[in-house]
Amino acid sequence: MNEKPNPIISWIRRDAVVLLLYLVLTIAFTWPLAARLGDNWLAIHDVDTFVKVWDQWWLQHHLDTGQPFFYTNDLFYPVGLDLSYHSISWIVTPFSWLVTPLLGPIDAYNITIPWAIFSSAYAAYWLIYYLLQNRAAAFVGGFIFSFSPYFVTHTGGHPDLVHLAPMPVAALLLLLTLRDGRSRWGILGTAVLIALAAYTSLYIMVFTLLTLGLVFIFVALEDGRWRTGQFWRSSLWIGLITAVLLSVRLWFIFATPQTLDEVIEAKYDAERYQTDLLALVTPSHLNPIFAPLVEPISDNFDTNKKWPAYLGVVPILLMGVALTRRQKRPEVVLWLGTWLLFLLLAAGPVLRFNGEVHNQIILPAAFLTWFPPIRAVGTPDYFLLGLLLPLGILAAYGFDALWQRAAQSSRPQAWQMALLLAFPLLMFELWNGPYRGISAEVHPFYQALAEDPESFALIELPLGRQESKIYEFYQTVHGKPMVEGLSARTPQEAYRYINANALLRTWDAEIPLDCSFMGEELDTAVTQLIADNFRYVIVHHFSETEYLLTFFEPYEPLVQDAALTVYELSELAQRPFCP
Repeated sequence: MNEKPNPIISWIRRDAVVLLLYLVLTIAFTWPLAARLGDNWLAIHDVDTFVKVWDQWWLQHHLDTGQPFFYTNDLFYPVGLDLSYHSISWIVTPFSWLVTPLLGPIDAYNITIPWAIFSSAYAAYWLIYYLLQNRAAAFVGGFIFSFSPYFVTHTGGHPDLVHLAPMPVAALLLLLTLRDGRSRWGILGTAVLIALAAYTSLYIMVFTLLTLGLVFIFVALEDGRWRTGQFWRSSLWIGLITAVLLSVRLWFIFATPQTLDEVIEAKYDAERYQTDLLALVTPSHLNPIFAPLVEPISDNFDTNKKWPAYLGVVPILLMGVALTRRQKRPEVVLWLGTWLLFLLLAAGPVLRFNGEVHNQIILPAAFLTWFPPIRAVGTPDYFLLGLLLPLGILAAYGFDALWQRAAQSSRPQAWQMALLLAFPLLMFELWNGPYRGISAEVHPFYQALAEDPESFALIELPLGRQESKIYEFYQTVHGKPMVEGLSARTPQEAYRYINANALLRTWDAEIPLDCSFMGEELDTAVTQLIADNFRYVIVHHFSETEYLLTFFEPYEPLVQDAALTVYELSELAQRPFCP
């Protein structure tokens, strides 16, 4: 009797080459990350990375201190911060937290970056192979989806946004369930994947639901399935199970609708963070070969100066070929419509081109921003992450069309080999240059604070949202509460203590010392800070601090060097600011 083949061994045999190629490409596109593991080297493209490292530290700190799950007293001390609206990934962060004892906090974070690229590419490969039954085309489509400059750059700034594997797998399961009638596990699987997207990132949930919405409409109309009871029974079960699974994630957000409206409006800035349409066809300035040629153009961009939005000549040409297909035209129309939807959302409410905003040219997204899920994204440019999946799928359809034509030629193997040999050109134009990183070493003063067993709080200056991202990273080393901080959407209630203290309020407003109207109120504020267990004021020198120096001229610093200056609040209390 023949034994039933092991499914894992069968899977490895079937996809070993694909997995190996994606792994090699992942290492190449994130180089030198793999070589720097163990060097205390932090892979980073944006200061938001520091917040993600803080997330995994906070998870352990929460367990150690027993603080409420969606609240921390270590930020905005002593008021604390509601973390209901924080963008912590409840999939990625627990994973990096679990491997921290093995790899250390920095490398535990670093390995989530190549995993995001690799897993997303392979997930897209699954979906595209189902659609086309062509492994070469599926491989190319998965590569375009996950290795695009915009995707790779965001792994170093918003790694929670690029763990996009749930999106193509959810689309695959929805198609298998509603189109092919494989409902035994498809219903549960689709709901679980949507929930997995939501627990990874609420933005990914929005991208996934928008994509699945169009897939649902396509399947309903295809062959008149909307007329069948089976279609609606499966759809209803998917909706019900998804709602139950999402309720835990969304309950704390919708529990306070007034605060929810406040934080959404505070973050929403569509006309600033929209996609510059010229950036879509401008090669990444992070590619060292293209940089001298494109930097005069990319310097005009705003958001896309940091996040290159280049789609690539090869993917666009392949997409054009896909549009000529007749055999797969309904499916091509589906993915073209999905691509256009995300493109319109990414473009924002008005036209931005070559750095100039044309307010008189209203775009379709202006009529969609009222819809809460879209408005909650806040940064239209992020919708490019949703655009990359249909781009990869359409490019795969184009590649498959060329592959089929090559197969019908007089020398099929030669033409198919020529198509494969063109892949290095695609790699070259999408390569985003060497991956950025910094030493994760922090100032020795923070190391000394970590060794101090006493409990006290810090004031880090200058105050500000961007600066607080760096301070949160320092907190992962010293572990002391601090007066400010941030979450993805910080409610104004968190600033109650800062606004009520005259000294903190003055520093927050960047007002220099003026003894004509300041004085006793500031001295009282120092006394209050000491009473509330603040011990040190740390002035960092990485930004403009002249307005701060006017407050500290008479005082002797505890620590002073090129990086920072530290004052003890007890020293400030010994003499008035304005004698």
